[in-house]
Amino acid sequence: MRSIKQVYFSFYAKIGIALLIFSLSRLLFYLFNTEIFDTLSLWNVLGGIRFDLMTISILYVPFWLCYFFFYKGKAKILKVLFHFSTTIAIVLNAIDIEYYKFTLKRTTADLFTTEGMAGDVLNLLPQFILDFWYIGLIIAFLIYLSNFLYNKSTKGQIETIPIVKVILVFALPTFVLAGITSRGGLQLRPLGVLAASQYASGKNAPIVLNTPFTIIKSSYKEDLKPLNFFEEDELEMVYNPIQSFKQDSIPKKLNVVLIIAESFSEEYIGYYNPESNFTPFLDSLIGESLSFTNMFANGKKSIEALPAILAGIPSLMNTSYISSKYSSNQISSLATSLKKQGYQTAFYHGGTNGTMGFNSFTQMAGFDNYVGLNEYPNKEDYDGNWGIFDEPFLQFCLRDFNQMKKPFFGSIFTLSSHHPYTIPEKYEGKFPKGKIPILQAVAYTDYALKQFFKEAEKQDWFEETIFVITADHTSTNLLEEYEGVPGTFEIPLIFYSPKYIKPKFSSRVTQQCDIYPSIIDFLGFEESITSFGASVFDSSKEGFSINYLSESYQFFSGDYYLQFNGEKSYALYNYQKKRDSRFNRIKNKPEISDSMDTKLKAILQQYNLRIIENKMIERDE
Repeated sequence: MRSIKQVYFSFYAKIGIALLIFSLSRLLFYLFNTEIFDTLSLWNVLGGIRFDLMTISILYVPFWLCYFFFYKGKAKILKVLFHFSTTIAIVLNAIDIEYYKFTLKRTTADLFTTEGMAGDVLNLLPQFILDFWYIGLIIAFLIYLSNFLYNKSTKGQIETIPIVKVILVFALPTFVLAGITSRGGLQLRPLGVLAASQYASGKNAPIVLNTPFTIIKSSYKEDLKPLNFFEEDELEMVYNPIQSFKQDSIPKKLNVVLIIAESFSEEYIGYYNPESNFTPFLDSLIGESLSFTNMFANGKKSIEALPAILAGIPSLMNTSYISSKYSSNQISSLATSLKKQGYQTAFYHGGTNGTMGFNSFTQMAGFDNYVGLNEYPNKEDYDGNWGIFDEPFLQFCLRDFNQMKKPFFGSIFTLSSHHPYTIPEKYEGKFPKGKIPILQAVAYTDYALKQFFKEAEKQDWFEETIFVITADHTSTNLLEEYEGVPGTFEIPLIFYSPKYIKPKFSSRVTQQCDIYPSIIDFLGFEESITSFGASVFDSSKEGFSINYLSESYQFFSGDYYLQFNGEKSYALYNYQKKRDSRFNRIKNKPEISDSMDTKLKAILQQYNLRIIENKMIERDE
């Protein structure tokens, strides 16, 4: 008969194996991303163990429950349950070894739960496996190691010990311990993502976390909570997202073409960085446009960009607005506002219809038509992974514009500069490749835009059109000056209309949420909208930008950005001065940090209030 000690050893040895696998996964995550993080510290590791124990207590429930009902002949079932949970943990952590470079946050549940994403993941999986083949080797090694150690740890047989003794001496203490670790400790509230900041700087917090944990925590749609920083009357005075525009004497009913370039980081564009030679066309276009040097994305994902750009709604929660429980709220958008003025509207994206919930959102946003892969006539232009190549798809959009009733609003989302960065075979060797794979695809999309504008200039509607070009988010960092939080979000913003807009290079702080009010203001329509942005054409309002990443808010205003953890501001940086950009000035600049803190809190209170109560449009009383 085996002793209770051996049973304890066998069980907790297996939990120790799981903990070792999590720790090795963390180390690999760090080693493959050392250029992003500061030096890994012992405190980071110890904090990570706390998060790992919580995750193991939840993820391995089938294993440890079955362990108490283990009986002769069922050892294989117990082993399968252990490796089932272990493999899930290994795969999810391994995904973020490379995926983190694109999102700069641990993966959350919306990767799998957002409409259309499951299909995208399956379609692109073969290419991911090919490009990141070493991730497969890492997964295989960790699975092998866990199996090897599991076999070594198998000692003790519960079926040979009286059941009462098992329950009293083994099961009950283990249940109690699992109950404590499954909530992360004895503190009042269960451990959350934000608690990682107790063990690391904001930059290193993702090292402390593990991917199964962030997926579990985000798998249920968390309700936004009402905030009470200000009384209602005071709140309206500090910040009000309702913006009213007065009609010009003669409104400009110009056509509007909004182009969202996939992953076009500002640092890839030669106009801003002379050493870059990947965007010769955009460089020339910027010189003839109103453009902005302090332009920030409101998020790090395409799914976060669309609500911000089209409706002035940033994703200031753990899930994107599109995949949140609030996505069916009534909203106003560029499409709804322009339709009131008689515009025909359409949204174009050459990817699979429904990807990332784009079709559902654009329908909620009031577009007349959603045009995707299904509507594209020539499937020979399919890139084999993601959708239609940019050059033919942009020409298709142009032909469609010619058929639309004027004035029209067409929004185009490009895709060729999305991983795996495929370009047509006929252009192999034509574009510079650069130090990272995306750059060749950026050069191709720039060429596609050149061909688009070359044909657009020939159309009778061109002169009476305003073109707006921006990006959905940034991608892999390349230049040292773009390291850090500001560079994580810096993208281009271009307003081009030779007849109506004079070329100008502005240092005003701008964000994706500014695009909606800016277009309405520029066209001169009488309209009242709710948007968490401001018109770039209104010099009476100071520009700002807000985004949310890993449970931390970044608020840009003037020369500074403030970091806020939901309860208090903890960092202030002058991002305009290179020598000061790494020094926290929150104690040295209280007048700046206090002012920014006040406005940020008012924005967050208004955001939560209006999203929770479905008040993103004004209703007649």
